[in-house]
Amino acid sequence: MESEVGGASGVREGGVQSVERALDILEFLSRSEDELGVSEIGAATGLAAGTVHRLLGTLTYRGYIHKNARTRRYGLGLKSLTMAIATRERVGPLARPFLERLMRESGETANLAILEGNSTMYIEQAAPSRMLRIFTEPGNRVPLHTTGTGKVLLAYQPPRLVEFVLGQAGLSRQTASTITDPRQLRAELARVRREGYALDYGEQEDGVRCIAAPVFGPDGEIFASMSISGPASRLDTRRIEEMVPRLKSIAAGLTEAFELF
Repeated sequence: MESEVGGASGVREGGVQSVERALDILEFLSRSEDELGVSEIGAATGLAAGTVHRLLGTLTYRGYIHKNARTRRYGLGLKSLTMAIATRERVGPLARPFLERLMRESGETANLAILEGNSTMYIEQAAPSRMLRIFTEPGNRVPLHTTGTGKVLLAYQPPRLVEFVLGQAGLSRQTASTITDPRQLRAELARVRREGYALDYGEQEDGVRCIAAPVFGPDGEIFASMSISGPASRLDTRRIEEMVPRLKSIAAGLTEAFELF
């Protein structure tokens, strides 16, 4: 029996199998920066090649997926990209009050990031007025394995997708602290999922630390990662311990807001 990206148990109770499978393919393609072939999509989603081919035909006909006539590989179509842009435009105003609260309580820069292809992409931010602050321009993309936000986004993905994304992106070294050992990263992702937050101790940029927690969508799947980032001199061990429960609480509040989104 074919398994689904959303879980090895197959279609969730009350779900429509063909719709579930089509959404699995769309979600998978949204995480890839490259066009992909039928066999790659099938391997990552657990679907048979014939099933993938039929679903791709329908999604292509409706404009949600684009087929490269020369390479016979697939990527997101114009309709999917248009929907993604519209969603981001609505998410920013919804998340802003939560980010501002987090910024006020922490005194550090608060960020919201999503999984975009093989990278973490920041989509909204609230920065304090203090002179020394960490500023990441919304729209900026960074490697997933080097940041707290990226680790959170990876930790809540199905294992098959984690392996695919890491295989495509690799584990580049940004600083001396960057995790580049796949086994160490897998162990770290398991800890993130177990404890509900991630840390970045100068793994993307020397002297900068980050704490991140998950934000879930109405379907219970990971949607975004909320974080605070600041200089290591301020985000020491004691301060991190103080901020973790506050960050998790505010991220949970945004999750509840998404239920009405």
